[in-house]
Amino acid sequence: MMDAGPWIRRYPLPGPPATSWQVLFFPHSGGSADSYEPLAARLADLASTAGVRYPGRAERGREPLFTDVHVLAARAAEAAAAVREVGPLLLFGHSLGAAVAYEVARRLPDQRRIVLVASGHPAPSRLELPDLAPRDDGTHDPDERLASFIRSLGGSDAVLLDHPLLRRMFLPVLRGDLRAHSRYRPGAGSAVDCRIVALMGEADPLTDLPRVRAWQRHTRSPLRVHTLPGGHFFTHTHTAEVAEILRHLLTTGPET
Repeated sequence: MMDAGPWIRRYPLPGPPATSWQVLFFPHSGGSADSYEPLAARLADLASTAGVRYPGRAERGREPLFTDVHVLAARAAEAAAAVREVGPLLLFGHSLGAAVAYEVARRLPDQRRIVLVASGHPAPSRLELPDLAPRDDGTHDPDERLASFIRSLGGSDAVLLDHPLLRRMFLPVLRGDLRAHSRYRPGAGSAVDCRIVALMGEADPLTDLPRVRAWQRHTRSPLRVHTLPGGHFFTHTHTAEVAEILRHLLTTGPET
């Protein structure tokens, strides 16, 4: 897998992978392509790996933030198609990234050669995010409401909120991502042919088992659900367990 312009960053590999799999990671709200490099490193012997770069952060910090998940996915799908090789493809998205990865899968051909791993996200048809829009009554600080929400989810991003300069840089990105995410709705008749494997944290306040199982409505293949310890960012606190699930997928094939 090669870099594709500003959109896709290839992670370094210690040597040629043992399979023809490609793995593409889609970050959560506020995240960057670097967010899942530790997880990708655990797969480097089995697959070529890369992360999607969203506009408005890191190397693309001078670009406007995206405002529409469908538009973002269309551009990311074009980049993914440009670097896609002959072998099977695993799309891993966490939280916002799961919705983007799903929409990318919808836009790619040969979906039977794709596995979508939707992590920390209810089915698109069951998406419910809190209303974090500024209120007109002037009684609530919109930045603090957003910061409180991020702290409630835990994860390494919450640490950035304790530093005034980083907070000023980070909150607009988060607000833009969450606003676009909250407006996202899947198109009618948008089920995919690829397998979907859903991961959820047992203490994640943004998901529950019925809403995660509803991913079955969005695929014509059987759904598999894994529940792991931890909250919303169980991918960071239980990286080894997540990696083992992905490694199993990479050694069994896209249709098993």
